[in-house]
Amino acid sequence: MANNFTACVIGRVIVGFAHGISTMIAPVYIGELSPKEFRGLFISFSSVGINLGMPVGFTLATAMSTVPNHSRWMFIIIAILSFIVAVLMYTLVPNSPRDLIFHGHDKEARVVIQILSFSKALSDEEVTMEVNSLSKAIRSEQLPKFSDLFTAGNRRALTVACTLQIAKQLSGFTALQFFSVYLFKIIGLTKGHISQLPTIMLGLVQFISAVASLGIIDFMGRRKLLLMSTLAMAAGLIVLGGSFVMITGFDQINKAQCSEYSRCGSCLLDTACGWAAKANVCMSQKLSALGLPALADSCQLHTARDHIGSWMAVASLIIALGAMSLGLGSIPWVIQAEMFSQSLRSKAGGVASICNWLLSFVSTVSFLQLAFVVTLPGIFWLYAGLLLATVASVYWTIPETAGRALEDIAEGVGSEAQHGSKMAVIVTKWRNQHRDENECKDALQVN
Repeated sequence: MANNFTACVIGRVIVGFAHGISTMIAPVYIGELSPKEFRGLFISFSSVGINLGMPVGFTLATAMSTVPNHSRWMFIIIAILSFIVAVLMYTLVPNSPRDLIFHGHDKEARVVIQILSFSKALSDEEVTMEVNSLSKAIRSEQLPKFSDLFTAGNRRALTVACTLQIAKQLSGFTALQFFSVYLFKIIGLTKGHISQLPTIMLGLVQFISAVASLGIIDFMGRRKLLLMSTLAMAAGLIVLGGSFVMITGFDQINKAQCSEYSRCGSCLLDTACGWAAKANVCMSQKLSALGLPALADSCQLHTARDHIGSWMAVASLIIALGAMSLGLGSIPWVIQAEMFSQSLRSKAGGVASICNWLLSFVSTVSFLQLAFVVTLPGIFWLYAGLLLATVASVYWTIPETAGRALEDIAEGVGSEAQHGSKMAVIVTKWRNQHRDENECKDALQVN
C-alpha cells in the first residue's frame, strides 16, 4: 500500500521486528517440542525453510518482473501466504510441555506429551513420569532475572551462543547473499532479464545443503559438523579470493579517473564508472548519459584467464555457501536453543539473536567499503581468516549437545563453567606440570 519512502520504511520495520522475534522463538519452541534423539533435525527445519524461501523469492521476482507493479503483487502474495500460515499455527500448534508446566498447566502438558509421542501411545504412568521429570527440573529453578544470564553458570553458554552468531556473520555469508547479483555481474555470468538466474541456482545449492544437514546433524553431532563445514567454507573463500585475483586483480576502488581501471571487474565495482564493452575501456557513467558508447551491465569473458577465474569463482561460491548451510547457517540456532535452562532460554535466545542481526547489519553495510580498501580478494581472505579463528574457538570451547536432554545440557554447561573450559583445564595442567618440574629441579640442586 506504500506510496512514499516513509511508508516503505514503516512496513519494513514491522516486517523486520516480526522476523527478529520469529528467528529467536522458533529454535527455542521447536527444541522444547522435539525428542532429544532428533532435536537437531527438527530445529534445522527452520533453516531449511529459510533456504527454500530465498530461491523461491528470487524466482518469483524474476517471473513477475514484467508484470506492472510487480513489487506490490509480490508483497500481496507473501502477505496472503503468511496469513494462512498464521491461522494454521494458531489452530494446530500447541504450547510446548515445558512452557505449560512452567506456567502451572500440568493437565494441558499431559495432553501435549501424549500427542507428541509420535511412534507409540504412552501409558498414563509414562506420561506422569515425563511430567514429573520436567516439573522437577523446571520448578527447581529460581524466578529468572535478566542479570542471571551473566552469572558463572550461564555466562559461558551465552558467550558460546553469541560467538557462534557473530562468527556466522563475520564469515561474510550475508554479504555474499545480498551482493550475489552484483558479484555475478563482475564474474560475467549474468545478462539482461536472466540476471537473477545464478543467484537462484546458488539459493538452491544452499537449500540442498540445508536438507542434507537434516540427515547428519544428530548422527554426526553439532560440534564435528560445525568444525568440518567451517573448514570447508574457509577453503572455499580462499579459492574465491584467488579467482578474483584473476578477475579484478588487486585494484583499489579509489581511482581519480574511470579510465585508470584496466579490468571490467574492478571498473564495475566503482559505481561512478561503467564498462564500454566494444571499446574495452572503463568510462564515467556521466559520459554514457551524454550519448557516448553504451555501458555493459555485466562483464564479458574474453581471455582464458577470465574464463578460469569466473568458473573458479562459481565453484568456490557453491562450496562456501553450501558449507555454510551445512554448519554455521543452522547449528548456532540449534545450540543456543539447547544450552540454557527453561527459565532463561528465551532471554538467551533474544540476546544471541540481537548479536546475529546486529552483525548482519554491520557485515552488509561494510562489505563494499572493505572491498574498496582491501580489494575483493583481500576481503574474502579476511573472511577465511576469521573462519579459521572460529574453528579454533569451536574446538576449544563448544561442547557436544547431540542426544542429551535439554535439562542435562544446561546443567552440564553450568558445571563446566565452574571448572573451566577445555583450554583452561589444559593450561592449568601445563602450569601444574611446569611447577612440579621446577620443584624437582630445586630439590636436585639442594641435594
